[in-house]
This record gives sequence, structure tokens and C-alpha cells, in this order.
Amino acid sequence: MLKLLIICNQPETAAQYRLAAEKLGADCEVAGNVTEMKQTMRGRPFHGLILDVLTAVRASLNDKITLQEVSEIYPTLRVRWDAEAGRIRGIFIGRRIDKRNPLGDFIDTYCRTRPARICRENPRYRIHFNVLLSKEQTFCETTAEKAVSLDISRGGCFFISTRDWQDTGAAWVRFLDISDPTPVKVTIRRRCGWGKTLQMPGIGVEFCEIGAKQLEEICQHFDKSR
Repeated sequence: MLKLLIICNQPETAAQYRLAAEKLGADCEVAGNVTEMKQTMRGRPFHGLILDVLTAVRASLNDKITLQEVSEIYPTLRVRWDAEAGRIRGIFIGRRIDKRNPLGDFIDTYCRTRPARICRENPRYRIHFNVLLSKEQTFCETTAEKAVSLDISRGGCFFISTRDWQDTGAAWVRFLDISDPTPVKVTIRRRCGWGKTLQMPGIGVEFCEIGAKQLEEICQHFDKSR
């Protein structure tokens, strides 16, 4: 069944969002704040998020950053309850949405068409490693792409890249800022092509084959980035 998470700190408004989504066949959970959102998402798959605009506006700076990060992982419809008109108004940043039926269009176009995802449990750190990206296991430096990590965790990271990674399941990466730049095999979990409105181009990857000392040296930078 389609699973959606509603983030809204006004119970009555959240109830309106939930009622509307359930009428469209969705199974919904509600989180009143970012802390509850993280607890609810831990280890549980969701197809998309419904984010109340006022809740996002009133959030702390750190919570705003967290909301932005999860919005890059899940399809996220930003909504406002129009009490006078008795309807939901919504916007999906960077995507076209039917203004007459934003919730229905969001669910049918952006949620039903993709599998549910589980939010990563490893925290991400905004560390920008210089890397070389290659589609070939043989790893030729002359054909590898110069790239940089946008964020990173123990389990994987996102690399800014303008290459076409469609139909590519794996890549090999050399971290140039650590003492052992042996190519690391990664599995591509997310792709964002260049030219997508308001989105950073690149690939989200999971470390598949990485040396213990390489990972240890990468993780040493985490505390420095706090």
C-alpha cells in the first residue's frame, strides 16, 4: 500500500491532510515536528512526504536543513490548508503539479510510480572530498570525471556529477584527499541528471567495497565538520 508521512504541527490541519490522502488510497502517518519525523521514518519505508508550509517556516534552522535533506530523498509536496475554500493548496518545488488537484496529482505522478524508500540511518556530513569518478572497473584516470562529494556518511555519499548515469548500476571512486586513493566500488542508489530544475546533478551511492582503513580515515573528518 502507498505510504505517506505528513509533517504538520497543527493536529486539526494534519487531520485534514490525512483524510484527503486516505481518500486517495494512501496509508498515512503523522509527525508533529522533525524529531517525531525522524523517529517515525527510522527503518520504515515511505513513498513520499506531505510537508505543511507553516510547520516548515516555523522550524529551527537545523530542522529546516533536515527537512531540506529529506526532501531531496523523498518526493515532497509542500501544502497549506485553505480553510476558507475548504481545500488543500500545494506546490512541488522543481516539478509541475496540477493546481486544481495538487495532492492527487502528486500521489499519482510522483509516489505511485516509484518504490517506497527507507531513510538512511547514518548521519550525513557536509564534507567536500575531491574525487575521480569512473564507470569502468579498470579505472583510467584520463577518462575519469573530476567530481566532489556534497555530503557523506559511513554508508555512502552524494557526488556532484554532470555525467549521464542512467542505466549504470555501479561506479568506482578514488578519494584524492586520503592517504590510500585505491578505487572504491560503489552502488548507485539515486541519480539526478544535469538540467533538472533546482536540483544538484549527481549520484547518491552506497559504499560496496571500501577498505577498512580508507573508511576510518574518511570518518575522522566527521567530527571536524560539526
